[in-house]
Amino acid sequence: MATTRKKIVDSVLILASRFSRSDEDRLDENYLADLVEKTRISEIIKEYNITGVIDQNWLLDFGIYAMTKVNFADDPIVDFCACDIVKAIIPSTMNLTALGHGNLDLGLKVMSACGKTSYTFRPIETWRQIPPENVLSKFHYYQRFGNTIYVNKLVNNLRFFGIPESTDGLMIKKTLPVISGSLKNGTVYVVKGTTGMVTHNSVNYLPNDTFTAAGNTFVASGNSQVFYENYETEMTKNDPYPVSAHLARQIIISILTTELQIEKQQVTDVVNDSTDDVLK
Repeated sequence: MATTRKKIVDSVLILASRFSRSDEDRLDENYLADLVEKTRISEIIKEYNITGVIDQNWLLDFGIYAMTKVNFADDPIVDFCACDIVKAIIPSTMNLTALGHGNLDLGLKVMSACGKTSYTFRPIETWRQIPPENVLSKFHYYQRFGNTIYVNKLVNNLRFFGIPESTDGLMIKKTLPVISGSLKNGTVYVVKGTTGMVTHNSVNYLPNDTFTAAGNTFVASGNSQVFYENYETEMTKNDPYPVSAHLARQIIISILTTELQIEKQQVTDVVNDSTDDVLK
């Protein structure tokens, strides 16, 4: 099973109890969950600086975003009008860099909605310096300023993959149907299909109808299915966490040794014996 943030927090609590540290005030679960986030970032940077490799487990699919056309008249970032430019607001992404590498934004991947075309980082101020007849004008470029991303082609939608700075409040894509028993109270869902209906809380919903869950079950007929509205939902502590099993171990070791000041060799011995069972 996938590693989740809750499993990592549980691992820290279980292992800390073996060193008689489980009664400390700083072992509040919410505090540990936040600490796991911060440690994930530092451990990714540490591992990348050693290996120079971006582990695909670090990436999340942010999904497809609608792009908006802009120019110098309505966006101060765009101080020239020689190019057609579109932009979007995307989740906060880690800014990984590599010495001597042309792309200074390695924590983000940008591509067309169908995945056929990829976009490469290039400073926005250099776009207008490329002559139309130059081969470089055929390529697709982007630059990101914080959460705002600009690209040099007129497109309606783009897909983004990245290493999130934080998963708290992050909206993630979930395109598989929701099963009865897993609805979340207060969450909006949509019915999709061509026949039948979905009954929830004694109310019938036809295909393309939306409803707000008040209970976790429903009954579907025909080929009707239930999906998250816009096929996205807020990431929770029980969703797959963007780390590898190896990085999850490093996060646990780092928290126990740095935060709880437990001797590293002791922690490593216990973690190697215990976390495989906890993280399963």
